Amino acid sequence: MKKIILFIIILWANLLCSQNNSQATKVFTVKDLENEIKLNNDWKSQSGNTILWKEKDFDDTNWKPLTSVFSKLKAPDFNGDMWFRKNIIIDSSLVNVPVALQVFSKAEVKIYLNGTHIKNFKGLNNEVDSLKNKPLIFVFNKPGKNIFALHYKDSLFNKTKTTFQTEGFKFSLLSVDKYLEKSTYNNYLWLATIAIGFIFITLGVIHLILFGFYRKFISNLFFALFNLCSGCSILFGYAKLTQFGFDGMAFLNPANSISVTFSVIGSLAISATVNFLFSKSKLRLIILSILVGFSLLLMYSFSGNFSFLASIFTTIILLESIIIVLIAALNKKPGAKIIAIGLVCSFGFALLLGMCVGIFFATKSFNYVTISILIILGILSFFSIPFAMSAYLASNFAAVSRKLKQQLKQVNLLSNQTLKHEQERKALLENKTFFLETEVKERTKEIETQKQEIEKQQHALLKEKQKSEDLLLNILPKDVADELKESGESKVKQFNSVSILFSDFINLDSVSQQLNSQELLDELNFCFQAFDHITTKHQIEKIKTISYSYMAVSGLPLENENHAKKMIEVAIEMCTFIENYQTERKKQNKPYFEIKIGINSGEVVAGIVGIKKFAYDIWGDAVNTAARMKAKSENGRINVGHTTYELAKNYFEFTYRGEIEIKGKGFAKMYFVETKTV
Repeated sequence: MKKIILFIIILWANLLCSQNNSQATKVFTVKDLENEIKLNNDWKSQSGNTILWKEKDFDDTNWKPLTSVFSKLKAPDFNGDMWFRKNIIIDSSLVNVPVALQVFSKAEVKIYLNGTHIKNFKGLNNEVDSLKNKPLIFVFNKPGKNIFALHYKDSLFNKTKTTFQTEGFKFSLLSVDKYLEKSTYNNYLWLATIAIGFIFITLGVIHLILFGFYRKFISNLFFALFNLCSGCSILFGYAKLTQFGFDGMAFLNPANSISVTFSVIGSLAISATVNFLFSKSKLRLIILSILVGFSLLLMYSFSGNFSFLASIFTTIILLESIIIVLIAALNKKPGAKIIAIGLVCSFGFALLLGMCVGIFFATKSFNYVTISILIILGILSFFSIPFAMSAYLASNFAAVSRKLKQQLKQVNLLSNQTLKHEQERKALLENKTFFLETEVKERTKEIETQKQEIEKQQHALLKEKQKSEDLLLNILPKDVADELKESGESKVKQFNSVSILFSDFINLDSVSQQLNSQELLDELNFCFQAFDHITTKHQIEKIKTISYSYMAVSGLPLENENHAKKMIEVAIEMCTFIENYQTERKKQNKPYFEIKIGINSGEVVAGIVGIKKFAYDIWGDAVNTAARMKAKSENGRINVGHTTYELAKNYFEFTYRGEIEIKGKGFAKMYFVETKTV
């Protein structure tokens, strides 16, 4: 229950905080003042303390930008002493108009306007002094730019602060009427929180009285303890939290030691109630009780920072109770359905409460009616579970006597029925013994026949599976194929450095005029099969053929730091094959292909896209550049980019071609591969 309350209160506070938009260049008017001017963003900050920083004409250009609410993580140089400055622009309608300056701060702050000290505000880490904080009523003397300077000093910083703990302040300007309206709403919320706490305590007293009347039903005692602890937790924790309104919530900690103690004891009480009602094993309850006692011992003996352990155990205990109730409801245990309905209603009202908060805040329609609606929804959310539990416990008294009478009747009836059933069962077993023996023999023969058929089918399936796996490995890399078989999909992967090869036949038009379609296809197949053997020998991954071009990549799916060297070796072997192929075709006085090759190295992503007729492919700027390298290559030559040259310059001799313009890329350095040096 405490977690639900904390969630709703923090949700309200965060919704309010999220409305603080940047106002660095906005010109503020009387209308803005009536709606409240929140100056929580776009402050300039500087650690340390120099009195000159309050001056209006001080140059704060080099100060760091920071929000008014921050943590040590966002301001690592914060040491407990920091200055903030902010410029605002007002129009003439705000001149000589009473303005209420309201500040909620974690620590003590001093406020300066245009270099003049106007107000000190006590920090909320001192609750006694912070209750004395009242807004400052002042007027702007002239329109235009006005500068607020704020000295923030946290004297307790070195003793209590951690990296993620909230520091800072909430700074707002509003009309006097708006301030009075907000004060009324805050008091309304505070009184409602107090009322909720006393309602819990009242429920606890009622169930304590019920336990006095019927002490055998110990669940009443545990549930009374839960309500009493919940009420005390609200009064000692959340009542203080709501006392300072929504803006002050960011700097207050409801999890003080007293509130945490009541919350964790209350959670143990509700767990004990549920366990005694619906669970046979009490081992979980005993273990959780020991852990809670240990966390409270640490909190009181060493440091209040150990309160987070008690909060974690509180959450675990409440979840355990909810799970027990839901399991009992699914098993249709008496009363569990009522409590489960209470759980559903509680979360339903909490969801409706969150929606209403969002709607009312978006439409800025907070008034007595809307606040009343929110409080009613909050009460319904808070008390759905206790009311459901109370209804169950109250009805349980009436159910006990009815159960006893019904059980007595059932015992007599079951005794007669059991005797009759035993006689019938004995006769039935004797009659069916022979029939079952015969049926077992026939069934055994059928099972043997089915076993033989299954073995034949399994053998056939294994053969078909092997064919499918061979076909898949012929289409995709082994790692990708294995991933596709295991999960049904293959994720796209990024490779930081690979080498991509594109080859193309440059005289295809003249060759195609001298050959028919089948002859042309046979020649292409002959060359591409040779390329496939070359890439396989060098463990290079063929990607695809694009019309008359051949595309391959080195360095994936298994990374290889010598990918550029291996790709150039493949390209040289492809050129050697084409030269031998041309020699044979010339001897036969037949047309032959001429080839040019381009290689580039760089970063790519690789994988499978789509769900039908999928294929393994690569994408990236390095791929496009490799295609441009091929386009700028020449007959029988291997043209490489600068990245490939840098990776392979120690293994081959190159001829620098200069910077050549390529489509869509500007000028790029290119090199022809000459001979292998290593």
